[in-house]
Amino acid sequence: MGMNLIINAAKRETRGPKAASGIYLPPVKGFMDDLTLTAKTHIQARWMLSALEEAATWSRMRFKPRKSRALVIRKGQPTKKFNLTVQGEDIPSTMDSPIKCLGKWYDATLQDGNNIKRIKNQLTEGLKQIDKSGLPGKFKAWLFQNGLLPRLMWPLMLFEMATTVVEGLERTISRHLRKWLGVPPSFSNIGLYGRSNQLQLPLRSLVEEYKVAKARLVMTLKDSREDMVRRAGVETRTGRKWSASQAVAQAESRLRHKDIVGTTAVGTQGLGSAETRSWKKADSRTRREMVQAEVCLAEEEDRGIRAVAMGCQGAWTKWQTTGKKMTWADIWRSEPLRISFLLRSVYDLLPSPANLHRWGKRDNPTCPLCGKIGTLEHTLSSCQTALTQGRYRWRHDKVLQELADIVERERRK
Repeated sequence: MGMNLIINAAKRETRGPKAASGIYLPPVKGFMDDLTLTAKTHIQARWMLSALEEAATWSRMRFKPRKSRALVIRKGQPTKKFNLTVQGEDIPSTMDSPIKCLGKWYDATLQDGNNIKRIKNQLTEGLKQIDKSGLPGKFKAWLFQNGLLPRLMWPLMLFEMATTVVEGLERTISRHLRKWLGVPPSFSNIGLYGRSNQLQLPLRSLVEEYKVAKARLVMTLKDSREDMVRRAGVETRTGRKWSASQAVAQAESRLRHKDIVGTTAVGTQGLGSAETRSWKKADSRTRREMVQAEVCLAEEEDRGIRAVAMGCQGAWTKWQTTGKKMTWADIWRSEPLRISFLLRSVYDLLPSPANLHRWGKRDNPTCPLCGKIGTLEHTLSSCQTALTQGRYRWRHDKVLQELADIVERERRK
């Protein structure tokens, strides 16, 4: 109640700044025990500080000017010509002392260039610490997924960061994940983050999470309960390559189209086997979740398009088999070499004769047994000479022979 009295005392001194959409923003904003004052001129700011000082002194309260910051802009440039004081103490300028609020640093530039550098350093240092932990690679991947990645999501949503910068951060992450999972550097990001692949890993893409966070921010501002927030016209900038507002508009259009089409059967599932949600009947929270899911779906469709264009690592798109979804429990129970072999076999990165020839390790791509092109499929299951000689069933027959010998010895006893 006391904080509301102090805020109302400062509101009477000025109307507040005018936004680009034409509405006037509140001059005083309160969050917990923090206050943010915004005025058109430094004279109005002094009036507001005088009103706050009078109300706080009357209520026997004290401000902490040393923990506050002031920023005065003149002709588009910050200046220290006009000093602001409260209760007899000067308020430091952001030109001399940047301040952190809600996870974001504010300095005299009012830009996110330094914040982006901090995120890059945080990611680099976090990956180095995980890499030096001495744990097996699969546990390092788990540490990144559940420890480092959640810490990056809040600044990624808050800062004005271009999509290309986030893609550069994801390339750094993918390089470490390939090393930890035991796959070669040529292993595609589609194999790491794809959700519709024949082999799905429990890893989330940084770019996808960034796009989902920005779409959630757009929906939160647009559907806010505060009328002033909805009409403020806040623009979420994400660079030229991808636009959050356009992605949200496209997702809403697709969801409305799905309402018109109705419920359809996907694959071999029957009607009613999957839960459907209607965009028209959904509330604001459900709509926000549906838009985020649609953004993820659009990102997965883009991965599918790129996978089809890949001749070697995208061969799994032509398989008529049921995909396998690996969980962290499956990864923990598997040996590192088994995980590596599974990934390289699905995406055709095993040292078959054709791959060795493609990598410059062999003069010709033919099979040494039958003379045909030694692709992965040919080497593993379709070489006629290997079938005739029993090479494919040799390991199986050896196990059966041992079992037969044990049974025969027991029978003779």
